[in-house]
Amino acid sequence: MQSSLANSQATCDLNDLRLVAAIHETGSLSGAARRLGLNHATIFRRITAVEFNLGVRLFERQRGRYSATPAGEELAMAGVEIDALAAKSLRLVAGQDMRPSGIVRIATTESFVDSVLPPILRRCRTTYPEIRFDILSSNMMHDLSRGEADIAIRPAQRAPENLIAKKIGDLVFAVYGSRAYLNESPATDWHTHEWIALEATQSQHRVLTWMEKLQPPERIAFVFSTFISMCAACVRGLGLAVLPCFLADTRPELVKLETLPEDCWSQIWLLVHPDRYRTARVKTVFTLLHQALVDEADLIAGKTKNIETDAIFTDQVAG
Repeated sequence: MQSSLANSQATCDLNDLRLVAAIHETGSLSGAARRLGLNHATIFRRITAVEFNLGVRLFERQRGRYSATPAGEELAMAGVEIDALAAKSLRLVAGQDMRPSGIVRIATTESFVDSVLPPILRRCRTTYPEIRFDILSSNMMHDLSRGEADIAIRPAQRAPENLIAKKIGDLVFAVYGSRAYLNESPATDWHTHEWIALEATQSQHRVLTWMEKLQPPERIAFVFSTFISMCAACVRGLGLAVLPCFLADTRPELVKLETLPEDCWSQIWLLVHPDRYRTARVKTVFTLLHQALVDEADLIAGKTKNIETDAIFTDQVAG
Protein backbone atom coordinates (compact mmCIF):
# COMPACT_ATOMS: atom_id res chain seq x y z
CA MET A 1 0.00 0.00 0.00
CA GLN A 2 1.07 3.57 -0.57
CA SER A 3 1.85 5.64 2.52
CA SER A 4 -0.12 8.74 1.59
CA LEU A 5 -3.47 9.89 0.22
CA ALA A 6 -1.77 12.26 -2.18
CA ASN A 7 -1.63 9.82 -5.07
CA SER A 8 -4.97 8.14 -4.36
CA GLN A 9 -7.76 8.69 -6.85
CA ALA A 10 -10.29 6.65 -4.84
CA THR A 11 -12.96 8.16 -2.65
CA CYS A 12 -14.79 7.16 0.50
CA ASP A 13 -18.22 8.10 1.74
CA LEU A 14 -19.27 9.87 4.93
CA ASN A 15 -19.84 6.61 6.79
CA ASP A 16 -16.27 5.57 5.97
CA LEU A 17 -14.99 8.82 7.49
CA ARG A 18 -17.03 8.25 10.64
CA LEU A 19 -15.66 4.70 10.83
CA VAL A 20 -12.05 5.91 10.64
CA ALA A 21 -12.75 8.60 13.25
CA ALA A 22 -14.32 6.05 15.63
CA ILE A 23 -11.36 3.66 15.36
CA HIS A 24 -8.89 6.52 15.85
CA GLU A 25 -10.69 7.89 18.92
CA THR A 26 -11.34 4.54 20.64
CA GLY A 27 -8.08 2.90 19.57
CA SER A 28 -9.74 -0.44 18.80
CA LEU A 29 -12.18 -2.15 16.51
CA SER A 30 -14.33 -3.27 19.42
CA GLY A 31 -14.54 0.30 20.73
CA ALA A 32 -15.51 1.58 17.29
CA ALA A 33 -18.12 -1.19 17.01
CA ARG A 34 -19.74 -0.13 20.30
CA ARG A 35 -19.76 3.53 19.30
CA LEU A 36 -21.27 2.89 15.87
CA GLY A 37 -23.65 0.13 16.97
CA LEU A 38 -22.03 -2.50 14.75
CA ASN A 39 -20.31 -5.81 15.45
CA HIS A 40 -16.55 -6.39 15.47
CA ALA A 41 -16.57 -8.40 12.25
CA THR A 42 -18.39 -5.68 10.34
CA ILE A 43 -15.93 -3.04 11.53
CA PHE A 44 -12.96 -5.19 10.51
CA ARG A 45 -14.45 -5.93 7.09
CA ARG A 46 -15.29 -2.28 6.41
CA ILE A 47 -11.93 -0.79 7.46
CA THR A 48 -10.13 -3.42 5.40
CA ALA A 49 -12.25 -2.49 2.38
CA VAL A 50 -11.64 1.24 2.90
CA GLU A 51 -7.86 0.76 3.02
CA PHE A 52 -7.99 -1.45 -0.06
CA ASN A 53 -10.09 1.01 -2.05
CA LEU A 54 -7.88 3.94 -1.12
CA GLY A 55 -4.66 2.02 -1.54
CA VAL A 56 -3.45 3.56 1.70
CA ARG A 57 -2.80 2.08 5.13
CA LEU A 58 -4.82 4.04 7.67
CA PHE A 59 -3.89 2.20 10.89
CA GLU A 60 -0.95 0.32 12.36
CA ARG A 61 -1.75 -2.35 14.95
CA GLN A 62 0.58 -2.03 17.92
CA ARG A 63 0.10 -4.08 21.11
CA GLY A 64 -3.55 -4.64 20.45
CA ARG A 65 -4.31 -1.00 19.68
CA TYR A 66 -4.96 0.63 16.36
CA SER A 67 -2.77 3.71 15.84
CA ALA A 68 -3.60 6.00 12.95
CA THR A 69 -1.06 6.70 10.25
CA PRO A 70 -0.80 10.29 8.97
CA ALA A 71 -3.37 9.36 6.31
CA GLY A 72 -5.63 7.85 8.95
CA GLU A 73 -5.36 10.95 11.13
CA GLU A 74 -6.30 13.12 8.15
CA LEU A 75 -9.43 11.11 7.42
CA ALA A 76 -10.34 10.85 11.11
CA MET A 77 -10.17 14.63 11.43
CA ALA A 78 -12.46 14.96 8.41
CA GLY A 79 -14.93 12.57 10.01
CA VAL A 80 -14.97 14.57 13.25
CA GLU A 81 -15.51 17.82 11.37
CA ILE A 82 -18.39 16.35 9.38
CA ASP A 83 -20.12 15.11 12.53
CA ALA A 84 -19.68 18.53 14.14
CA LEU A 85 -21.11 20.24 11.07
CA ALA A 86 -24.08 17.85 11.01
CA ALA A 87 -24.78 18.50 14.70
CA LYS A 88 -24.62 22.26 14.14
CA SER A 89 -27.00 21.99 11.20
CA LEU A 90 -29.51 20.10 13.33
CA ARG A 91 -29.29 22.78 16.00
CA LEU A 92 -29.87 25.45 13.38
CA VAL A 93 -32.93 23.69 12.05
CA ALA A 94 -34.38 23.20 15.53
CA GLY A 95 -33.30 26.51 17.04
CA GLN A 96 -33.48 30.23 16.59
CA ASP A 97 -30.57 30.40 14.15
CA MET A 98 -33.09 29.47 11.45
CA ARG A 99 -35.41 32.39 12.14
CA PRO A 100 -36.42 34.22 8.94
CA SER A 101 -33.87 36.72 7.72
CA GLY A 102 -33.24 38.94 4.72
CA ILE A 103 -35.25 41.71 3.08
CA VAL A 104 -39.02 41.92 2.71
CA ARG A 105 -40.41 44.71 0.49
CA ILE A 106 -43.83 46.03 1.46
CA ALA A 107 -45.72 48.33 -0.91
CA THR A 108 -48.51 50.52 0.40
CA THR A 109 -49.89 54.05 0.29
CA GLU A 110 -48.25 57.04 1.91
CA SER A 111 -51.33 57.55 4.06
CA PHE A 112 -51.04 54.05 5.47
CA VAL A 113 -47.37 54.56 6.27
CA ASP A 114 -48.22 57.81 8.02
CA SER A 115 -50.78 56.30 10.36
CA VAL A 116 -51.50 52.59 10.59
CA LEU A 117 -48.24 50.92 9.60
CA PRO A 118 -45.48 52.26 11.94
CA PRO A 119 -46.55 50.45 15.15
CA ILE A 120 -47.12 47.29 13.13
CA LEU A 121 -43.64 47.53 11.63
CA ARG A 122 -42.16 47.98 15.09
CA ARG A 123 -43.90 44.80 16.17
CA CYS A 124 -42.61 42.96 13.09
CA ARG A 125 -39.05 44.12 13.66
CA THR A 126 -39.15 43.21 17.35
CA THR A 127 -40.41 39.73 16.52
CA TYR A 128 -38.02 39.19 13.59
CA PRO A 129 -34.89 41.34 14.11
CA GLU A 130 -33.04 39.52 11.31
CA ILE A 131 -35.47 40.85 8.70
CA ARG A 132 -35.04 44.25 7.05
CA PHE A 133 -38.30 45.85 5.98
CA ASP A 134 -38.15 47.96 2.81
CA ILE A 135 -41.28 50.11 2.65
CA LEU A 136 -42.33 51.30 -0.80
CA SER A 137 -44.65 54.16 0.11
CA SER A 138 -46.35 55.47 -2.99
CA ASN A 139 -49.82 55.89 -4.40
CA MET A 140 -48.76 54.01 -7.53
CA MET A 141 -49.61 50.32 -7.83
CA HIS A 142 -46.54 48.09 -7.62
CA ASP A 143 -46.82 44.97 -9.77
CA LEU A 144 -46.35 41.94 -7.52
CA SER A 145 -46.31 39.61 -10.54
CA ARG A 146 -43.20 41.39 -11.81
CA GLY A 147 -41.51 41.26 -8.42
CA GLU A 148 -41.69 45.01 -7.81
CA ALA A 149 -42.61 44.22 -4.18
CA ASP A 150 -43.05 41.12 -2.02
CA ILE A 151 -46.22 42.17 -0.20
CA ALA A 152 -48.76 44.91 -0.85
CA ILE A 153 -51.33 46.61 1.36
CA ARG A 154 -53.71 48.46 -0.90
CA PRO A 155 -57.30 49.67 -1.31
CA ALA A 156 -59.42 47.93 -3.93
CA GLN A 157 -62.98 46.82 -4.52
CA ARG A 158 -61.76 43.28 -5.16
CA ALA A 159 -58.46 41.44 -5.08
CA PRO A 160 -56.64 40.32 -8.26
CA GLU A 161 -57.31 36.64 -8.93
CA ASN A 162 -53.65 35.79 -9.47
CA LEU A 163 -52.62 36.84 -5.94
CA ILE A 164 -53.05 35.41 -2.48
CA ALA A 165 -55.32 37.93 -0.79
CA LYS A 166 -56.58 38.61 2.71
CA LYS A 167 -59.35 41.16 3.15
CA ILE A 168 -58.67 43.38 6.15
CA GLY A 169 -61.98 45.23 6.13
CA ASP A 170 -63.87 48.25 4.87
CA LEU A 171 -62.01 51.45 4.04
CA VAL A 172 -64.32 54.28 5.09
CA PHE A 173 -64.11 58.02 4.41
CA ALA A 174 -65.66 60.92 6.30
CA VAL A 175 -65.86 64.72 6.30
CA TYR A 176 -63.62 66.44 8.85
CA GLY A 177 -62.88 69.91 10.10
CA SER A 178 -60.65 71.23 12.85
CA ARG A 179 -62.23 72.49 16.06
CA ALA A 180 -60.58 75.85 15.54
CA TYR A 181 -61.99 76.17 12.01
CA LEU A 182 -65.51 75.12 13.07
CA ASN A 183 -65.49 77.63 15.92
CA GLU A 184 -64.80 80.37 13.39
CA SER A 185 -67.08 78.95 10.65
CA PRO A 186 -70.03 77.26 12.39
CA ALA A 187 -72.36 77.23 9.36
CA THR A 188 -74.11 73.89 8.82
CA ASP A 189 -74.43 74.19 5.05
CA TRP A 190 -71.64 72.40 3.14
CA HIS A 191 -71.74 75.01 0.40
CA THR A 192 -70.76 77.86 2.71
CA HIS A 193 -67.52 76.24 3.88
CA GLU A 194 -63.99 76.41 2.58
CA TRP A 195 -62.98 73.05 1.12
CA ILE A 196 -59.67 71.23 0.88
CA ALA A 197 -59.72 69.01 -2.20
CA LEU A 198 -57.66 66.17 -3.64
CA GLU A 199 -56.01 66.64 -7.01
CA ALA A 200 -58.06 64.63 -9.48
CA THR A 201 -55.06 63.15 -11.30
CA GLN A 202 -53.80 61.67 -8.02
CA SER A 203 -56.94 59.77 -7.11
CA GLN A 204 -58.60 56.60 -8.28
CA HIS A 205 -60.86 56.55 -5.23
CA ARG A 206 -64.60 56.13 -5.69
CA VAL A 207 -65.03 59.07 -3.32
CA LEU A 208 -63.70 61.49 -5.93
CA THR A 209 -67.02 61.84 -7.77
CA TRP A 210 -68.85 62.32 -4.51
CA MET A 211 -66.34 64.95 -3.39
CA GLU A 212 -66.81 66.87 -6.63
CA LYS A 213 -70.59 66.92 -6.09
CA LEU A 214 -70.30 68.04 -2.48
CA GLN A 215 -67.67 70.70 -3.02
CA PRO A 216 -68.80 73.63 -5.19
CA PRO A 217 -65.88 74.64 -7.43
CA GLU A 218 -66.01 78.20 -6.12
CA ARG A 219 -65.67 76.93 -2.52
CA ILE A 220 -62.57 74.82 -3.15
CA ALA A 221 -59.83 76.85 -1.51
CA PHE A 222 -56.92 74.40 -1.57
CA VAL A 223 -56.00 71.40 -3.70
CA PHE A 224 -53.38 68.88 -2.57
CA SER A 225 -51.89 65.82 -4.22
CA THR A 226 -52.07 63.49 -1.18
CA PHE A 227 -54.41 62.73 1.67
CA ILE A 228 -51.55 63.34 4.09
CA SER A 229 -51.21 66.93 2.90
CA MET A 230 -54.97 67.38 3.01
CA CYS A 231 -55.09 66.08 6.56
CA ALA A 232 -52.31 68.42 7.67
CA ALA A 233 -54.10 71.38 6.10
CA CYS A 234 -57.37 70.37 7.74
CA VAL A 235 -55.70 70.11 11.15
CA ARG A 236 -54.37 73.66 10.71
CA GLY A 237 -57.86 74.99 10.05
CA LEU A 238 -57.75 75.65 6.29
CA GLY A 239 -61.21 74.17 5.71
CA LEU A 240 -63.23 70.96 5.54
CA ALA A 241 -61.83 67.83 3.92
CA VAL A 242 -62.90 64.32 2.98
CA LEU A 243 -60.31 61.97 4.49
CA PRO A 244 -59.83 58.26 5.13
CA CYS A 245 -60.92 57.58 8.70
CA PHE A 246 -57.73 55.72 9.59
CA LEU A 247 -55.77 58.89 8.85
CA ALA A 248 -58.05 61.47 10.47
CA ASP A 249 -59.63 59.69 13.43
CA THR A 250 -56.32 59.60 15.30
CA ARG A 251 -56.03 63.42 15.16
CA PRO A 252 -57.65 64.90 18.28
CA GLU A 253 -57.78 68.32 16.58
CA LEU A 254 -60.24 67.04 13.97
CA VAL A 255 -63.99 66.71 14.33
CA LYS A 256 -65.72 63.97 12.34
CA LEU A 257 -68.74 65.64 10.74
CA GLU A 258 -70.23 62.82 8.70
CA THR A 259 -69.36 59.44 7.21
CA LEU A 260 -69.64 59.09 3.45
CA PRO A 261 -72.29 56.73 1.99
CA GLU A 262 -71.43 53.04 1.81
CA ASP A 263 -71.19 53.08 -1.99
CA CYS A 264 -68.15 55.35 -1.58
CA TRP A 265 -66.31 52.84 0.60
CA SER A 266 -63.54 50.56 -0.57
CA GLN A 267 -61.69 47.65 1.05
CA ILE A 268 -58.16 47.18 2.30
CA TRP A 269 -56.39 44.07 1.04
CA LEU A 270 -53.18 42.34 2.03
CA LEU A 271 -51.68 40.79 -1.11
CA VAL A 272 -48.78 38.52 -2.03
CA HIS A 273 -47.85 36.60 -5.16
CA PRO A 274 -47.93 32.79 -4.69
CA ASP A 275 -44.30 32.46 -5.78
CA ARG A 276 -43.12 34.95 -3.15
CA TYR A 277 -45.36 33.38 -0.52
CA ARG A 278 -43.27 30.21 -0.73
CA THR A 279 -40.31 32.17 0.66
CA ALA A 280 -40.12 31.64 4.42
CA ARG A 281 -39.50 35.26 5.40
CA VAL A 282 -42.26 36.58 3.12
CA LYS A 283 -44.79 34.04 4.38
CA THR A 284 -43.85 34.82 7.98
CA VAL A 285 -44.21 38.59 7.54
CA PHE A 286 -47.45 38.18 5.56
CA THR A 287 -48.96 36.16 8.40
CA LEU A 288 -47.87 38.67 11.04
CA LEU A 289 -49.10 41.62 8.99
CA HIS A 290 -52.49 39.99 8.54
CA GLN A 291 -52.92 39.47 12.27
CA ALA A 292 -51.82 43.01 13.08
CA LEU A 293 -53.95 44.66 10.38
CA VAL A 294 -57.08 42.81 11.44
CA ASP A 295 -56.53 44.33 14.88
CA GLU A 296 -56.72 47.76 13.20
CA ALA A 297 -59.86 46.98 11.16
CA ASP A 298 -62.09 49.17 13.35
CA LEU A 299 -59.80 52.17 12.83
CA ILE A 300 -59.77 51.62 9.06
CA ALA A 301 -63.56 51.31 9.08
CA GLY A 302 -64.00 54.55 11.01
CA LYS A 303 -65.43 52.91 14.13
CA THR A 304 -63.08 54.46 16.67
CA LYS A 305 -64.35 58.04 16.55
CA ASN A 306 -67.92 59.29 16.79
CA ILE A 307 -69.61 61.90 14.61
CA GLU A 308 -70.14 65.39 16.09
CA THR A 309 -72.57 67.36 13.93
CA ASP A 310 -76.16 68.54 13.39
CA ALA A 311 -78.67 66.54 11.35
CA ILE A 312 -78.43 68.94 8.40
CA PHE A 313 -75.00 67.55 7.55
CA THR A 314 -76.33 64.01 7.50
CA ASP A 315 -79.12 64.99 5.14
CA GLN A 316 -76.68 66.63 2.74
CA VAL A 317 -74.25 63.71 2.71
CA ALA A 318 -76.97 61.13 2.20
CA GLY A 319 -78.46 63.20 -0.59
